[in-house]
Amino acid sequence: MLQPNTFESKVAATPRLPSDLRVTYLIARRGALESLRDRMTVLMSLFFSLVLPLILVVAFVVPIRDDPESLRRVLAIYILIIGLMPASSAIGIASGQFAGEKEQGNLAPLLASPASNVAIFGGKVLSSVVPCVVFAVVGELMYLVYLAVFLGRDGLSQLPVGMALAMVLLVPLIALFASIVASLISSRVRTFNTAQQISGLVMVPLWGAMIGISFALKGWLALTTMVVVLALIDLTLTIASAKTWRREEVLSKQ
Repeated sequence: MLQPNTFESKVAATPRLPSDLRVTYLIARRGALESLRDRMTVLMSLFFSLVLPLILVVAFVVPIRDDPESLRRVLAIYILIIGLMPASSAIGIASGQFAGEKEQGNLAPLLASPASNVAIFGGKVLSSVVPCVVFAVVGELMYLVYLAVFLGRDGLSQLPVGMALAMVLLVPLIALFASIVASLISSRVRTFNTAQQISGLVMVPLWGAMIGISFALKGWLALTTMVVVLALIDLTLTIASAKTWRREEVLSKQ
């Protein structure tokens, strides 16, 4: 009687580990849902998404409706501002993804899992960005609605399409950059407060420089180039941060 191949039986019985993409998605989904449980974050994001666009349109756009040249420039710039206001909360959320969970003792099981550094770091970054970008999209849509209400079709047609699209693409990329930097700091400090303070000090000048460059660039082609460059920076920084993160040291101190 033939005996079954023991090695093949063990291999067949061994559960297959999920791919890095699957692990990244699961970590991002869990973190995003948890971030939405913070009422203050949600309320501030709703304010930035629903009320702030109305204030900007009424206070700054309507008064210059008869100046087409200024109007075109302002309409595009406010797309970036309105999108970044709710996205700014990504820094606070990202600061708690590593340092906050480390303080609560919730990080050790994830670090002890076979998930790769890239999957863990990427999932944490996405979990802090996705909810903020969703609120940013809502803000952009409400901005267009308010423009249509107060300026009408003729006023809305003054919006430069190419520049507007470039500004829309810059919103998630700048938010992602902020989240990566905050996550990088959070993964290397002990407490949430420390991570938040350092992230704020680091990101204020960097974010200000990015916004200043975006405003200084003229034409959709220059802005599109900035979009591509920033996307490459985000990808490179994420991989480099994950590769240089020593999770074993963090796990040994739990």
